[in-house]
Amino acid sequence: MLKKVLVWTGVAFAGIFAGAGLQSMLEGHAPLFKNEVAAEENFAGLAKSEWYYRGSVIASDPSIVKTNDGYVMFYTDLDAGKGRTVIAKASSPDGQDWKTSGSFDGVNGVVMAGRSGQWDENVESAAVVRQDDRWLLYFSGYRDNGNPTRGFPAALWLATSKDGGAFERLSSDPIMTPTKGWYDNDAIYSPTVLLDDGVFHMVYVGHSYTDFSAIGAGGVYLLSATSTDGVSWTKGEKPIAGPGQFNDWRKDGIAEPYLVKRGPDEYLLFYTGLSGEEREIGVATGSSPEGPWDFGSGPIVKRGPPGAPDEHQVLAPAALVENGRLRLWYLAANKSEALSIGQADGSLNEALSASGH
Repeated sequence: MLKKVLVWTGVAFAGIFAGAGLQSMLEGHAPLFKNEVAAEENFAGLAKSEWYYRGSVIASDPSIVKTNDGYVMFYTDLDAGKGRTVIAKASSPDGQDWKTSGSFDGVNGVVMAGRSGQWDENVESAAVVRQDDRWLLYFSGYRDNGNPTRGFPAALWLATSKDGGAFERLSSDPIMTPTKGWYDNDAIYSPTVLLDDGVFHMVYVGHSYTDFSAIGAGGVYLLSATSTDGVSWTKGEKPIAGPGQFNDWRKDGIAEPYLVKRGPDEYLLFYTGLSGEEREIGVATGSSPEGPWDFGSGPIVKRGPPGAPDEHQVLAPAALVENGRLRLWYLAANKSEALSIGQADGSLNEALSASGH
């Protein structure tokens, strides 16, 4: 949705990047690049990689799948010619050196693009799940022209694949739409889906601005849904989190969730904390994918020093836990609005302890 990350809470994009912002993303562009600024000291036990990935134009909202050959990342990129977001895919043997295959309209690795004249002219915020020999790609979609601005309303679509490369929409219609007057009245964004013991669990971001008559107050909400087949979903009755719940680095709400199962009855929910233009990454712990969640007290990833690719904001995390080691990928934004994907890793227990768990 090419939105300015610094303005809209809980959405990766909205509105078209213009002038110096888009120009800085295109000049001297290489998908994998090195942070030339001296690395900051480890925070919360996590060390940031010096390498960042920025796709063909941008890279945002990562979703990571581990395979026998390494790692597959689905992310949001931009078709600069059309001014529309697309979903692309890259593969890596180590989770850092990413390579794409094929291109569409000049964007490398595209697996899903919007449809002109349809509700999903723009697509973004992918969540990918593997179920046996089936890949399920969930994504948000919205029209070029919206209300109250571009990016709204937004609904949720599903595409499937047998090989993780060639995806087809399950239907021309969305599988989940906003509920009038409710927490997701204006948009459904940033889904994260976990398949656990035969049940699909989703946490997503709902936006309610133009009509919150059924809930009393609008804003950005973290919501849940469950499904037995990954297609038909039942929304949870109450939000997981919402505006006004915190008075710290999350005072404007929580967004961009990412669900991870740590062990039996142990779940982790990584998220973005919103405070004005500030974005930081935190982690919550819970005994079920629907909560209740303990959101801790402090972040585990903060923005980098001046000149770093993540000097302005860090948000939209994706995570894996490997033998007690936390591997985290996230959206990094600099002050020129260039968007790339960074990585941090370290001890999960140390990160949990540092964040108040």
